Amino acid sequence: MSDYAELSELPVSIKQVKNCAFSEWYPKFRNQTPHAVIIKPVPSGFMRYLEQDGIKLPNDSNFSRSSYYQDIEKTEENEYSDWEDEKEDIPEQHVDSRDATALFPELHETLKRTFNELGPLTPKLTWSSPKDATWILANNSMKCYEVNDLYLLMKASNYIVHDLERAFDGCYDVDSIDSTKFSHELVLRKWFDINPALEFRVFVKQARVVAVSQRDLNYYDYLIPLVDRLKDVIDEFIEETVSTKFPDSSYICDVYIPRPFDKVWLIDFNPFARKTDPLMFSWNELITLDIDGDAEFDYELRLVTENNVARFAAKEHSENYVPKDVADAATNPNAIKELAEKWSELMKLQQAEGSSESEDD
Repeated sequence: MSDYAELSELPVSIKQVKNCAFSEWYPKFRNQTPHAVIIKPVPSGFMRYLEQDGIKLPNDSNFSRSSYYQDIEKTEENEYSDWEDEKEDIPEQHVDSRDATALFPELHETLKRTFNELGPLTPKLTWSSPKDATWILANNSMKCYEVNDLYLLMKASNYIVHDLERAFDGCYDVDSIDSTKFSHELVLRKWFDINPALEFRVFVKQARVVAVSQRDLNYYDYLIPLVDRLKDVIDEFIEETVSTKFPDSSYICDVYIPRPFDKVWLIDFNPFARKTDPLMFSWNELITLDIDGDAEFDYELRLVTENNVARFAAKEHSENYVPKDVADAATNPNAIKELAEKWSELMKLQQAEGSSESEDD
């Protein structure tokens, strides 16, 4: 007999994934969602730009504080020994500022106008926001002040790559669609500051809330006394507002409940599928919950109940910009020791090879 338990099946269709695309649900919940501009379809040239290797930015920003193309001047504060008074003999490069956006000039102008009209924005492509790439911006957030911020953020994001290449992975009817013909959309949401402690992921199964998880996995002591109040407003919101309009009976939505905890803002939808992060739950827990015929079923709103040292030791999404071994080692003393030993062995090997080459000379 096998020592392993089978994973519970969780079928998901292409239609369920499409229902979570921003343009599919935003018109239904416009009054419960922060303002956004939807550009659909996205020009094929912009899609090719996102898929290209490397990052190339246009030099025509109309944002006065842009620092992407500011010249560095020699001053007393930045005077280094390698500054040279005379220019090196390097051929001058004449760069056409339009080259970077030659594949999508109309979209580029539309984006610049939108920034001028709405101010700071945060981007999203169909389903995903590039929150894994915030490290690449100076403000370490998704707050974009200009088009170059947006391009840089989206080009550096693995989440955006997922939307482009693997959006329908895991769908049982994936063979019925040509994903290359799917029309993506670019979403520009007006930036507003939120308290990450008050974001929650709500799991709805068969039109009933079965679990709620804290989104930001850090400890906030003031949340614990608020559990009952938060559950009341979530229950009312899901029952009276969301489930009456959303086409699927099982889904996941992210919500924001600011003080004084009497209004719920809808942030996003995700399919009730394993590809969606269950956060503080496991998918086996969520799938095997028996709610049929249980009128008294009371779900859990799961919170972090103590300081999460490991959470502070490893920065969120750190796996996206350092080798995985290094990211894993941040929270595992044994892994740190093993990584140090491997590094020591590698250095010794390199020194040995260097000595061998010197003797041959």
